[in-house]
Amino acid sequence: MTNRFGWRRSTDSTTAHRRTLRLVGGFMLAVLAAMPAFSSAAEEAPGPIRVHPANPRYLQWRGQPTVLVASGEHYGAVLNPDFDYVRYLRATAEAGLNHTRIFLGSYVEWPHAFAIADNTLTPAPGRFLAPWARSTTPGFSLGGNKFDLDRWDEAFFARLHGFLDEAERRGVVVEAVLFFSGPGWDHMPMNPRNNVNGTDDVRAMRYVTLDNGNVLARQEAFARKLVREMNRHGNLIINLCNEPWFDNQDRPGFVAQPPAATKAWIARVAEWVRDEESRLPLKHVVSVDISNQGTVITAEDLSRYFSQVDGFNVHYDGNADSLRLNPALPRYLAFNETGFNGTGDDPYRVQGWHYLLGGGAVYSHLDYSFTVGHEDGSATPAFVAPYYNGGGSPALRAELKVLLDFMRSIPFAEMRRDDAVVVGGADSWAALAQPGRAWAVWFPGEGEVAPSLALGPGRYRAEWVDILTGAVTTRPIEADNWITTIPGVRRGGGAALRVFSESGSAQKPSMVAR
Repeated sequence: MTNRFGWRRSTDSTTAHRRTLRLVGGFMLAVLAAMPAFSSAAEEAPGPIRVHPANPRYLQWRGQPTVLVASGEHYGAVLNPDFDYVRYLRATAEAGLNHTRIFLGSYVEWPHAFAIADNTLTPAPGRFLAPWARSTTPGFSLGGNKFDLDRWDEAFFARLHGFLDEAERRGVVVEAVLFFSGPGWDHMPMNPRNNVNGTDDVRAMRYVTLDNGNVLARQEAFARKLVREMNRHGNLIINLCNEPWFDNQDRPGFVAQPPAATKAWIARVAEWVRDEESRLPLKHVVSVDISNQGTVITAEDLSRYFSQVDGFNVHYDGNADSLRLNPALPRYLAFNETGFNGTGDDPYRVQGWHYLLGGGAVYSHLDYSFTVGHEDGSATPAFVAPYYNGGGSPALRAELKVLLDFMRSIPFAEMRRDDAVVVGGADSWAALAQPGRAWAVWFPGEGEVAPSLALGPGRYRAEWVDILTGAVTTRPIEADNWITTIPGVRRGGGAALRVFSESGSAQKPSMVAR
């Protein structure tokens, strides 16, 4: 059953986890056997954001273990020249967040796409800024001349570099998305009706397969050009494709991965990126969207299609199913698009805590309060039809900073998912643990809660964190037995508890977060 915060009420977390372990079976054991022991992240030299060298479930940036938290605009900050990205990035940094996402111009949206009233991904007629130059032939579907795919538009790349430079200066990591098709083929530059180069007219689903005619060569030229252009930026994650499953699932339903033909195309795009970067100074993290909510990423697919991919993104995963179903996947997992839970703040605040304290590395809320003219995030999210919605507000961004600050206060890269630390007093939770040293637990719901934790005898410092304000209530603990009860109060959809051992008897883990 799903409640107003967008998560399912569960009374048997341990049983669910054991079921998942049976599902992944030998894959998990093989992965864990190959995992290295932890090394100090502080010993690593600063550089571009990368996969954490000792824990592939997390990232590292500027020499520090890193989780990313965003409340960002709808990916149009570069391709929409009327959007003031400096003002937007200033608002992001002042909110204390460290991530955003952009599309790179191979896809654009039309007025009221997805029922969004004020969509940054929908430039004004004739204002779409793409990587390709305009031709002298009129007829682009959204206004202005058609595109010439043989010529690049330097104005686009100047704006792209300006955006990435400004983001890096403000400590913001950018995920830059190469491809998407979805329902947008009619308005894409590679559609033959929108260019002067005679590309093949393929259905939108074929666009993300190797069977897409002469479009494939155009895709390769585009991908390699963007990889070369962006290489100097250290605050970059390269995303191969947004929602490749859109109207293109391997089985019917909202929750499904793309079919094998699209996975093979993703593997080819990853090869282009890795090959191009093999001759360039910087090597970037590579991600791809894999499904709505959570699906099992199999060892076979990881080997056959995704060997060059560092992280997987999921959308609308309010129950953190992707983490539960992939407890030992040697890749980081990101919940990087929210929605469908109304325009209020509560669901999206709660979903972030659930995901990161379940072992996720990225939480990226899609924030519709950023629009042209409201690049400070002061607009009210508005939709023209009831079938889609989302949230965003200054208050939510402040509350997500509480989440990011909490994650920075714990040794998350040395922790693992722990579904057994809570033994009573709560019917649902998500937890990370560094056995013998530190625990971080999320308790959803409202009102008083008195969880019993299996910490063991010793001295501890317990801290309840108010997820709305960040206020901390500290309690010293002298535990004489294995079970310790730590009362607290939940509001705003839950509360977070962190516990640190002060006994000096630590057990160093040798496994990554599960």
